[in-house]
Amino acid sequence: MQIDFYEHYKKKGTLKLDKESFRDDLAIDEPYIKLVKKYLNNSGRILECGCCPARTALSLAFNGFQVTAVDYNDKILGVAKENAINLGLDDKIIFILMDFFNIEREFEKNSFDCITHQGVIEHYNEEEIKRILKLQINIAPLIIFSVPIKTEFNAKEYFKDSMYRNLWTEKYWLEDVLKDFYVMDFKVVRQRSDNLIVVIEKFSKEVIEQIRESESNKNKGKFKEFIY
Repeated sequence: MQIDFYEHYKKKGTLKLDKESFRDDLAIDEPYIKLVKKYLNNSGRILECGCCPARTALSLAFNGFQVTAVDYNDKILGVAKENAINLGLDDKIIFILMDFFNIEREFEKNSFDCITHQGVIEHYNEEEIKRILKLQINIAPLIIFSVPIKTEFNAKEYFKDSMYRNLWTEKYWLEDVLKDFYVMDFKVVRQRSDNLIVVIEKFSKEVIEQIRESESNKNKGKFKEFIY
């Protein structure tokens, strides 16, 4: 399934970025960037999957990371390149026209230190999400992503379009969708929406099971509180 994000952002009037809107984006992205910095030094190589107008890619590049950004939509990738030029960050990002389902054809294992994306994989069904993450964890040892979750704010105030997306609870993401992955960190924050930020580290299924068995029973089923 491919969604026309170009038309989506065009209707919202949020395709192009200027210095003022970028300052707003940097403030909104602060908790996400902070978590990326926690696990990656500022010279880390990042693959941004599904970059759209490049908001996240530009925030990462502004903070010193080496960013390669991919998207399957040539129109929105053109806008992303223009945004990078307008903000003077075009020499910090490599843009590639590519469907991220095909990243294994283009990149070797561990080509990057981390794969990032925000507000992307919730637009796919559960099996597709698992497939996406399995592909990505072969290209980089870390995945740091954010998705909107099921909250009253998101359900009633923020998402009023007809675009396909899954608004699952934090618990469902962590215990069901991501049960075959090693989630080393997570946090719920309010950005443009109430989002779950997740850090996945590469481990074999056997190692994941061993780690989970060694975890204290007192922590089972507990989730971190919302941070706004």
